[in-house]
Amino acid sequence: MIACLVLTALVGTVAAPAQAATWNGRFSIWRNGAFAPQYTDFSCVGATIQIMVNLVRNRADKSRRGQFAYLDHAQERSRYPVTDLGADPQGWAQALRDYGAGDDYGWANDPTIEGSLHTAAKQIRRTGKPVGLLVHFGRHAWVMSGFESTADPAQTDDFEVTAAEVVGPLWPSGTLNGRPFDPGPQTWMDVRTLSRKFDRYVEPGHDLWRDQYVTIVPRASEAAQPPAPEPPADAVDLRSAFGWVWVFNQLAYRIAVRDLLWLR
Repeated sequence: MIACLVLTALVGTVAAPAQAATWNGRFSIWRNGAFAPQYTDFSCVGATIQIMVNLVRNRADKSRRGQFAYLDHAQERSRYPVTDLGADPQGWAQALRDYGAGDDYGWANDPTIEGSLHTAAKQIRRTGKPVGLLVHFGRHAWVMSGFESTADPAQTDDFEVTAAEVVGPLWPSGTLNGRPFDPGPQTWMDVRTLSRKFDRYVEPGHDLWRDQYVTIVPRASEAAQPPAPEPPADAVDLRSAFGWVWVFNQLAYRIAVRDLLWLR
């Protein structure tokens, strides 16, 4: 469940997708005024929905009331029981559909970060809409608003994503050891740097997304969905990286990682 480490929405006309610009290796749909900070340590999904709706519908809503309405809506429509005040990928995608970001939004799984970013870049380029990223083992939410790639996804599927434009709703007040925990608007990260944040989903009991890179994408029906992984065995193999990630995740429930963050 995306609890975040640390709606009354107006209905209007959906903004047209960004027009295809001359390809120069990078593509961004970011618009000044779209950013909204999360107001509590558990409202990252509400804030990312707020940012994504702002981008799609040409808004600049930063209201606390709206953010919590989005979050409540996502919680009510989550697939799995909400145990930590967050919401899961299904609830996030459904809230985007219900609040006018587009009926085509859904979640997508991929076993590799390269494949996940490939799908994200293709859908951003084709639709002019943002993508949501499940970061920090599925415990936090970011928005991807652009990408850098070796070729234009509008022209070919033979391309590699080399960087992503991302933003996290804890910026600028959420800090860890005195440093901002999330990237601010229009932050470009190469794939290696991004991989330290955007990682496999390991939330216990969420078998639909376990051990996958999970994104919230427009035109989700075009994204290949691998079969749901088998439920984890009772014994955790501590010889594997996944086993140690599982241990970290269990500790995160007992020693809340979000308590290490400071929100003004």
